[in-house]
Order: sequence, then structure tokens, then C-alpha cells
Amino acid sequence: MTHDVRGSKSVVGLSLVAIIALLIASCSTVQPVRVLEKDAYVATGSLGGAFIPEKSPAGILPYLTVGGAHGVTEDLTMHGHLHVLLAAFGVAGLDYGASYRALAQNGSVPEVTVSGQLLMFAKLSSEPNPRVYPNFSANASWKVGESSLVYTGSHLTYQFNNSEVFVSPFVGYQFPVSRTFDLQIEGIWQAANRNTSAGVFEGLSSINGTGSYGFYIGGIYKL
Repeated sequence: MTHDVRGSKSVVGLSLVAIIALLIASCSTVQPVRVLEKDAYVATGSLGGAFIPEKSPAGILPYLTVGGAHGVTEDLTMHGHLHVLLAAFGVAGLDYGASYRALAQNGSVPEVTVSGQLLMFAKLSSEPNPRVYPNFSANASWKVGESSLVYTGSHLTYQFNNSEVFVSPFVGYQFPVSRTFDLQIEGIWQAANRNTSAGVFEGLSSINGTGSYGFYIGGIYKL
């Protein structure tokens, strides 16, 4: 999924176009690392964003999503999220998509999960100016112990208005806290192929002048 968002007055002043351009580089950390069992349901939430220590009192611009997922078959999971924080800035945001098990883990060979979704945004006004961004991802994951996972992969997010593709590699760890609740921690290099040495955040979290690095924490509650 690709995105960054707000937390300070300087960010509030950004135009919708600038916010969305930053936002669509990664999304949230609760897109399934692996598909769910058939007929399983989970509720999910994610909080995180770009690491911008000089622009946000919290150090990370907080981006909040809440949603859920449903195991349609043993290999296919549908999922969707509301982008909650955007509503405070007059923007409706949601995403909907599916994840598919392309390869099951076999010893040291990782499980491979591929996902596709649409990120959809519109102003909460008489002129909604809707925007849609296709987002694709793939990750490889390995079991650690009985129920924890380490994983790595990348998002590819397409922006129609200038035919630009954002590449956002990530790495993370998912582990159980209780029988019904898992936590997921993820680091991401958002829009790694985009020059961000100047502009809204002035390269504060870029790596060699490109993209922005961020952190997400997600919760997965089994219903």
C-alpha cells in the first residue's frame, strides 16, 4: 500500500494533492501477510507513517486505518479498510482488495502472498474530486516458532494523473499477544524510487534522497 500523513499544523496546510501523493506509497501494515483460513474473520487496525522528527511532535506522522478481512477460501482472503484520520481533514478514504496464497511454505522455502487493492479517496464536499490508486504487493514470509512470522516484500502503487509507479519495499514481524490477538510491526521505505530530497518534507526521512522511511504497528483481532 503508499502513504504518509499528518500530525502537525504544517501538514494540515498541505493541499489534497500533496497529501495524497505522499499517502499512496504504502498504506497500512494490516494487509494480510498470509491468507486467513476459510470462513475466518478478523478485525484490523493500523497506526504509523513517515518518520519526520522535525515536522511532527511525535516524530512519526500518524496515519490510522481500521477494517477487517474474511477468508473466502483456503487460498483467498478479501480485506478492506477505512482511512480514519483523513476524515478530520475533509477527505473520505478507503481501500478494498484481495490477497492470494501463491506458494505455501515448504521448509526454508517461504510462503508467498500476492495482493491487489484499490485505494479510493474523495473530498467530503460538493466537489468530491475522487482519486483511485491501484496498489499491488507481494511478500515472502517464514514461520518463527509456532505462530510468529517474519516477512519481506514490496508495494507497487500506480498514480494515474502522471502515470507514475511508486515502489515501497517493507520488512516486518507478526506475533501473537493472546489466543485471539496478534501484533504486527513493519518498517517501510515508502516511494523508494521517487526523489524526495526537496519538497514538502525536504528529504527529512529520505534514504539517499529518495522516498521516506516509516514505521507501522498493526493489530489483528480474531472474531
